[in-house]
Amino acid sequence: MLQISEIVKKTEEMFDLFNEHFYNSELTRPAITVSPDGGRGAYGWCSIHEIWNASGEKYREINLCAEYLDRPIFELAATLLHEMAHLYNLVHDIQDVSNNGYYHNMKFKATAEAHGLHIEKHQKYGWTVTTLAPEAEAWIKEAIGEAGINASRLQELGTTKGGSKKSQNRSIKYVCPCCGTIIRATREVNVICGDCGEPFERA
Repeated sequence: MLQISEIVKKTEEMFDLFNEHFYNSELTRPAITVSPDGGRGAYGWCSIHEIWNASGEKYREINLCAEYLDRPIFELAATLLHEMAHLYNLVHDIQDVSNNGYYHNMKFKATAEAHGLHIEKHQKYGWTVTTLAPEAEAWIKEAIGEAGINASRLQELGTTKGGSKKSQNRSIKYVCPCCGTIIRATREVNVICGDCGEPFERA
């Protein structure tokens, strides 16, 4: 029987283990949720602000997207550690992203790689391609094994990666790789961002 509470419990236990091992228990556990991607095209996210309130205490949120929970445990662990790196930087007022949270800079890479991850650069989104460092993978295998979460939210037919319904709009979406500004056009265009001087890229 599917029990979402058991899935959340497992992710909370993973957070606590990773916090102790990689962060010396420095982080306060946020609200950890499991919900649909909602069209973001992401495996997870960490809220910028403290958006949960419990008995007067405020908490940020780390969400693991429900469509991708059944990936191999090492990939899920890498996603959680990725969001924990964001959480660490938020707590320490380190600006690790720009362009509406899409572009990950070298500060993110530095924090992530100091806490169990290996980060490579994505052409559009900066230092965001995330895998476990070999030492971290070996420790996680010993600490929690290789059994993953054998459940995920199905994506509906006719949806994008994030589960949102495909638009019937025939317009073409373009994104500035530098500032993340989005424009749409009814045909292919060659446009330069006036703020960044970079050509928009088809998304």
